[in-house]
Amino acid sequence: MGIDLAEAVLVMAVFLGAIVQGFSGFAFSAVAGAILLQVQAPGLAIPLLMICSLLIQGYVLMRMRAAISLSASIPYLAGGVGGVVLAAVLFDRIEPQAFRHYFGAFLMLYALSTVLRPQSALLAIKARPVSHTAVGFAGGLVGGLTAMPGAVLAIWCDAHAMPKTAQRAVVQPFIAAMQSLALAVLFLKAPAAPVAVLHHLPLALPALFAGVTLGLFLFNKVSDHGFRRAISALLFFSGIALVGG
Repeated sequence: MGIDLAEAVLVMAVFLGAIVQGFSGFAFSAVAGAILLQVQAPGLAIPLLMICSLLIQGYVLMRMRAAISLSASIPYLAGGVGGVVLAAVLFDRIEPQAFRHYFGAFLMLYALSTVLRPQSALLAIKARPVSHTAVGFAGGLVGGLTAMPGAVLAIWCDAHAMPKTAQRAVVQPFIAAMQSLALAVLFLKAPAAPVAVLHHLPLALPALFAGVTLGLFLFNKVSDHGFRRAISALLFFSGIALVGG
């Protein structure tokens, strides 16, 4: 049985998104969603993107488990849960689309500023756990309103010039936890939504794992400086996706 156009687009979207997330730790939805939403309704595409992204997070966490410290992640996670709860409260009281546009513009400006900033502008002060909680809270709030929980943490890590493995050790568990929480909320609000996409997963899984494996391979080959430059580029294009969405 042949593959129709919508299925081919699904495979391409998942593969490209998985490469990016395998390499950077985030931005799967920004990449795959920009493609998949051209051929699928949001009610079907968004749960599928969430499930695929969570599968990637689980796979990467397993591959990078030696570098990840759950105790160091707790302040971020505690703050993130609070941010998600606030986002759920605010969602019907503000205009989420306007918030996405403003945050997208901020991401673009931040990414452009990284090209021009001097090395001395990077933060060398060791942050305290309360700062980590505040950053996690901001990440959860932004993630709840934009579906990009990793963007705030990526900026935090970049501003502190953290080595690439240390960045992933912070960003990866946080995104996995926030996406698990978001999927649970989606399931409670619309129980049929995750179930409706299950028949697409057998088609998406080979592309997903091929993409994330390639992304991890590229991550292991790039230098810390090259990784920060790549993250800046991803933040810029993620900003474009939010503004254009």
